Amino acid sequence: MSQNEADEYLEWSVFPFMENLRRSIIVVAIIVAVAVLVYLAFKEVFLVVLSVAILFASLYAYFSRTTYRLDQSGVTVRTMSVKTAKGWSHFKRFYPDNRGITLSPFAGPSRLEPFRSVRLLYGSNKDEVVAFVSKRIGGDA
Repeated sequence: MSQNEADEYLEWSVFPFMENLRRSIIVVAIIVAVAVLVYLAFKEVFLVVLSVAILFASLYAYFSRTTYRLDQSGVTVRTMSVKTAKGWSHFKRFYPDNRGITLSPFAGPSRLEPFRSVRLLYGSNKDEVVAFVSKRIGGDA
């Protein structure tokens, strides 16, 4: 590996909540509607808070900024509370689509992929991400 390749990296952030105003309004409206329905059904503030907390936790990736870094050693994904790093040797193949790329640790299809794979959202640099990953992981599915 040349010195130029060793210094090569790609870093970007995505914040889905801020990137699509229409979708964000719909998501917030659904959360408010669920809160109102829970209150009307049970008249318990605790259950309203619990239901909103569960919805927010399940949509955490949508409401938080995620930073991705690809470099010669591997992939690093950082959110507000979690930092995950995996080396390129961990991944066997990848699946690009319109919104992101999935890095899989399995050589073939597996039911464990949703739990073991790493998902990278492109942001505005789809071509660069796919090219960078293609150089380090042999061929896509």
